[in-house]
Amino acid sequence: MVHDAPYLKRSGENKIAISEQFLTNNDFKPIVIPEGQKFYSVNEWYNQDTVIYSVGESGGSSLYLHKINTGERSLFFQSEEWIGKIEANIDNSLFAVQTIEKNGTSHLRILNKMGHEIFTRSSKIEELQFLWNPYAPNELIVTEFLPNFDFRLFKINVTEKEIYQIPLEHPFVQWISKDELVYLDWNQNEFTLEAPVFLYNLKTLENKKWLDSSIMLFSMKDIIASVTMIKSDYQQSRYTFYDAKTRTKRTEINIPVLNTFSEAWWVPSFDFDEKKQLFYFMKPNRAGDIAEYKDGFQLTALTMDGKEVELINVTGNVPIKLSPTGDWCLIGNQLEQVLNISDQQIYNLVLQ
Repeated sequence: MVHDAPYLKRSGENKIAISEQFLTNNDFKPIVIPEGQKFYSVNEWYNQDTVIYSVGESGGSSLYLHKINTGERSLFFQSEEWIGKIEANIDNSLFAVQTIEKNGTSHLRILNKMGHEIFTRSSKIEELQFLWNPYAPNELIVTEFLPNFDFRLFKINVTEKEIYQIPLEHPFVQWISKDELVYLDWNQNEFTLEAPVFLYNLKTLENKKWLDSSIMLFSMKDIIASVTMIKSDYQQSRYTFYDAKTRTKRTEINIPVLNTFSEAWWVPSFDFDEKKQLFYFMKPNRAGDIAEYKDGFQLTALTMDGKEVELINVTGNVPIKLSPTGDWCLIGNQLEQVLNISDQQIYNLVLQ
């Protein structure tokens, strides 16, 4: 059973903008975990100055809101199930939450700004992946991985409560426009690191080849990034950024490779500031083997003109998540710290 949290001073009309003067050591208020609760993680931005974090408590799991400049705390969502992935849509008006029962049943729950559940899909699956449409805030792609190594791929409109199964043989897709997906056309009978890139139109069902080869694709609003090998230097991989509308190249950058000794290609933690068109990523200081690498990373911002700005040194390739305004960045394995982008000051977000 899932319980909607009461509406406690939450509003989508909060117009306070975070700037470099907004948060200082004097008015920063960390999360305090009370006795009887177990902190799991900071999960997502609710708005420009409020985060969503998850805790375990007697009888289930809960999501709370925490306003970082006042310390105000309010319950957002409760469940008797374990809370897994949480992801906001492009304008932070809807939140996709995965909850999992003890018997393995997975639920995709879409919450509105008040924490009320407006859509649910339940299934017995091995893994769930979802990706919001950056061009249509009420739509997302959902991939359900089944126990028999099969999968189901859907587009869901949560406002209309419409579910459309996508007839593609590839589970990993990205948005490139409102009605178009991009994916790697892997040959299932042959092991290769790279595959051709295809476009799929959800309205016409047309498939069209776009790029000859790529190791991996990343979809961001108005930008698509493709990762390729550099044949003359296997210690570097090339990240090429394309305009999603014109499909023309904006810029490219070479990033040192950390060898995983597996089929999985190493990718740094990253996020994208859509408003300022900045790509943030963890850049290794050199190439090497991932199991032995201890030389740290530079959190780096890349403009779409090809300029790099190094912000801070970080010991590990930890997750990052930018605030809606791009002024703040959650950082850490549990996103337990917050970075002020303007002055590179880091604050501990959680007291336990």
